[in-house]
Amino acid sequence: MKQYSSPTSASGTSAIASPSRSACAQFVKKFDHLVALAQERLQLEWLHHRHENLRRLSRELSEDVPEFGRLLRVVFCHGLLAALRDEAAWYVATLAARGSRQDGFSLVLDSWIVAIQGVIKPPECNELAGPLQALREALPSMVEATGDSGRTPAPAEMDRLVRSIVEGDIGDAEQLLRAALAGRPAPESVVTDLLLPAMADVGGRWEQNELAIFQEHLATETVRYLLAILPFLVGQRTLLGRTALVSCVPEDEHALSPLALSTYLRLRGWSVRLLGGGLPAAEIARAVAAVAPHALFLSLSMLSRLEGALDATESARTVAPGCRILVGGRGAHAARPVLERAGALVALTFEEAHRLALEGTSHA
Repeated sequence: MKQYSSPTSASGTSAIASPSRSACAQFVKKFDHLVALAQERLQLEWLHHRHENLRRLSRELSEDVPEFGRLLRVVFCHGLLAALRDEAAWYVATLAARGSRQDGFSLVLDSWIVAIQGVIKPPECNELAGPLQALREALPSMVEATGDSGRTPAPAEMDRLVRSIVEGDIGDAEQLLRAALAGRPAPESVVTDLLLPAMADVGGRWEQNELAIFQEHLATETVRYLLAILPFLVGQRTLLGRTALVSCVPEDEHALSPLALSTYLRLRGWSVRLLGGGLPAAEIARAVAAVAPHALFLSLSMLSRLEGALDATESARTVAPGCRILVGGRGAHAARPVLERAGALVALTFEEAHRLALEGTSHA
């Protein structure tokens, strides 16, 4: 049996080689079986755990098992092992905030290790399980790091806005938005300097279990309202004569960021068509063919949805070879090499997305 050394750097998986093509092929071929076995193993573990915090997390952990599997499929098949530690740290921090400092994510890891070793034969099973075993060993340091991840206090202007949107106080939030606009020579900066940080702060509070579900929904809908009215508050802007099509990648329902990008682009003079979330690649391609945009902006909020981004890129390229395709969002940074090989441009900020979309034209 192949032996793996312990991690030797902060990455937690730096001493582990990426699985071979043969191992990745086995993982993909048997993925549904692996998910079923990992979930079964997790359910069996409930019989041996008496911790009430884990019982409260049973539904969340049951959802984490297949989602983590999707992440593993992307990481393994696209050689993105370096991103696995950061993705795992998100799971650890989120579960820690909900009362499980270590046991919750360790159950997810153990379930996948057992499933892989039970379904796939050596040496492939050792190649696939090795990175997970390295994460398992690194868990104590990852858990310790969550204690030092407190948020920086928000500026007063943003803190008041966050309170308003969490309370769903549309009137106060709109008043704050109008005040923020006053005297700004670049009104689109309200999106990047105020609304995006406020959205991130709300997301951080939710991950830290500081918000109830209803508060997160109030915040989301209030921000939707603010983004919808912002162009009307600003008034007429100089048009670029360029059309943007904005969408989540397939199977991604996190539509708030694409809405924020759409508002930002409108304030920069784009004519924008917004598709939202949940559309398959074929429908995004049909929209590209119908709208004929100068640029397609795709939001990749989760690395596990990388395949959808690649499918959408390929489908759009087929119907509109000259359309510039830009991918942004939390999942895009780690996947940059893969996305760029597919012909997409990666933008880490709204400003960069705007600039790259216009690059090489008289409007740049």
